[in-house]
Amino acid sequence: MRTRLITLATVIVATMALIAPGTAAAAEEYGSTSKWPWSGYWWPMLDNGYNLYANNGPLQKYDQYASTTGATTSAQSWERTNHYTNAAANSWWGHCHAWASAAILAPEPSAVTRNGVSFNVNDVKGLTTALYYEPTFNWLSGNRVDDVNDTSSAAYADIAPAWMDYLLRYYVRYYKYPFIMDVNANSQVWNYPVFAYNRSSTVTGNTESVRTTVWYSSPDWNATGTRYFSKTYTYTLQAGTLGSWTGASVNEHPDFAWVPTGKRAGAGTNPHVTERNVEAITGLDV
Repeated sequence: MRTRLITLATVIVATMALIAPGTAAAAEEYGSTSKWPWSGYWWPMLDNGYNLYANNGPLQKYDQYASTTGATTSAQSWERTNHYTNAAANSWWGHCHAWASAAILAPEPSAVTRNGVSFNVNDVKGLTTALYYEPTFNWLSGNRVDDVNDTSSAAYADIAPAWMDYLLRYYVRYYKYPFIMDVNANSQVWNYPVFAYNRSSTVTGNTESVRTTVWYSSPDWNATGTRYFSKTYTYTLQAGTLGSWTGASVNEHPDFAWVPTGKRAGAGTNPHVTERNVEAITGLDV
C-alpha cells in the first residue's frame, strides 16, 4: 500500500474521560464510534488447522453449498493454492486486513444452515472476510516498514504522533466512524479496527505531554459482538512539529492508518467466493 495525502477538516473536541469503553467521567477526552466493528478471525495462511482452506472449514462448506444450487466451485482448493505458506517466518501472513475491513463495512453475520449445510459463526465471518481480501480504501497516514531489521528509519518512526492524535479525534470522536491501524511498528502487519480512545495530557511551556489509550476490535475465534483490547501510547506534541513518541511507545506504536471504503474482485481475491452466494448464505447485504 502506498501513502496517500489527504486533507482533513479541523476537529472541535470536548473534554470527557474513559474508565472502560463507553464509560465517561470528567477531566479527560473520550471518543467512540457509533458502531463497534465486530470481532472475527484473521485466518492465517500458515496451516494451523484454523484456516479458510481447512477441511470442514468455511470454504469447504461454501463449495458444498454451491453444489446444492447446481454450481461447481473450487473455493477451498483455490485458497490453499494461493493463500498458503509453509514458512514459519510467515506465520503472521493472513487476512487481518480483510477481516478488519469487513468488520467495519459489513453487518455481523450469524450462524445459519442453508440447503442442509451448517455454517457456524466462524464460517459465515470467514466467507464475509474472503470478499474483502482486496478492499478499496483511503490511505490516511504512515509508511509501511518492510525491512525486518529496520528500527530507526522515518517509516519506523511513523505514524507521527500528531497524525494519530488527529485521526482519532477526526474519525472516532467527530465522525464516530472506525478506521484501521497496523499496531506493529516493525515489518509484520497486524491490522485492527479502532473504535474508541481516551486521551489525557499536561502542558509544560510549549510542550503537551499526552497519554492516549486506544481500543481495538480483537480478532477472536468463535466471537460474537465486539471483543476488544487496548494499547496505551505516550508522546509529546509541539506546535509546528509532528510530535515525538516517548517511553515504550518509541518502539510500540502504530505503523500506518487507513480506512476501507468497499471491496473489489482483484487478482488476490478468491474468484470462487461471490457476493451473491455469500449473501444467500448469510441472508445479509455484505
